[in-house]
Amino acid sequence: MSLFKTFTSLPVIKLSLGLWFVVSIIISAIALLALQQIKSDQVNELIELKEELHSLFKEEGLAAILDEYELQEHPVWHKQDSDVRFDEEDLLFALYRNNKLLLGSTELAQTLTEIPKWTVYNSDIDTPPHALFLHFKLNETYAISLLQRRDGYYQTAKELLTQVILWFVILSLLPIAVINAAITFRRERRILGIKHALIQVAKSPDSERLTIEKAESDGLNELIISINEMLDNIADLHSTMKTMSVGIAHDLKTPLTRVANRLHSMQQDITSPDTLLTHLDKASTDLHSVITTFNNLVRLNAIESGKHKQGFKKIDISVLSLDLAQSYEPVFTDSGRTFEISVVEGVTCLADEDLINQLICNLLENALDYSAPNAHVWLRLQSHTNGALLQVGDNGPGISPMDQAHVFDKFYRADVSRAQPGNGLGLSIVLAICKVHDADIQQLNNQKGAVFNIELPLLSQ
Repeated sequence: MSLFKTFTSLPVIKLSLGLWFVVSIIISAIALLALQQIKSDQVNELIELKEELHSLFKEEGLAAILDEYELQEHPVWHKQDSDVRFDEEDLLFALYRNNKLLLGSTELAQTLTEIPKWTVYNSDIDTPPHALFLHFKLNETYAISLLQRRDGYYQTAKELLTQVILWFVILSLLPIAVINAAITFRRERRILGIKHALIQVAKSPDSERLTIEKAESDGLNELIISINEMLDNIADLHSTMKTMSVGIAHDLKTPLTRVANRLHSMQQDITSPDTLLTHLDKASTDLHSVITTFNNLVRLNAIESGKHKQGFKKIDISVLSLDLAQSYEPVFTDSGRTFEISVVEGVTCLADEDLINQLICNLLENALDYSAPNAHVWLRLQSHTNGALLQVGDNGPGISPMDQAHVFDKFYRADVSRAQPGNGLGLSIVLAICKVHDADIQQLNNQKGAVFNIELPLLSQ
């Protein structure tokens, strides 16, 4: 069975058909060459006959030629006689003196030819046969025309070679057709099996997957792998949507509840302007948090759509990083943190300037929000093997190992960060920006704090 599978694989069939085509061309070319050789031999024979007539005329005169072809008794052959003689002897002869027919067939032309020419003789006895025509001069007075029927061996060889080619085609294509039918049947059976499996997958898309037959090496396995990958992506998307739904509900429920409570309190404190103003300020803050969440969702969707790639241009990432870091330096100082800036000059890349700006800002805001009050924070940019390496980090307290696997998930917030304002989308936006720029982002393990490495696959200049 395994041997059958080997010989019925699609690449083997393609190779077999290719070899069959090449062999067919070779056999056909050999047949044509053989037939052409037969015709060439007949041409040479007629040329030899011409030379013999020249020699005979030169040595023994015209009478010897007339005796050779028995022309004395029938000096002129008209159409009917010419047809009969050509049918019986496969040769017509005409002798001219001063361009006038002296004896022989009246059906031959006087077109001078250096070598024999293939033509068709219009016979009334049978199908007009192919023949060789030759007209040449014996001397200034006499000329001869010859018409010789194509050798019967040519027709026999042609029929034989035609049969050989026909039988080769039949006997060689038959097994290929049988194997192709077997492959088609097996592929259709596999496709039907995939169809039934997809029906089962549709009932449980998060857990059921198509089975890959390792013994098969055709393209269906690649299709099954692609379908399984698509199902995995759909399952991930479904999980993300559920997570997002829970995250949105969680992040919006609290501020909207507070707004509702503020409105209720405003009804009770409508006569107290100072208290009413306090309620309005706090309600505005809560609504701003809701609006920020929606704005971040819209921004994240726009980034993940890849539309920003159309606006990529050459930017100096060194200047951009340094300007942003210096603008944040007073903020870190005021918060009691130390901020280290180390930027290599002259690193340029093709990117969206606004997205790179937002990426750096989100990482700095993350360090500002979640690092210890007296932490050491740094931003470093340097040349890398195939581009640039951007690193933003701090020395504590870091992210727990349990939370590190989810740090880039949408709306995910570790327990230590739930008391902080935010919506859990900052690092998700950072990851989306990295994907748009084909950059690789990693959170380094075994660090005291949270350290993020971003490898931009862009050449330094």
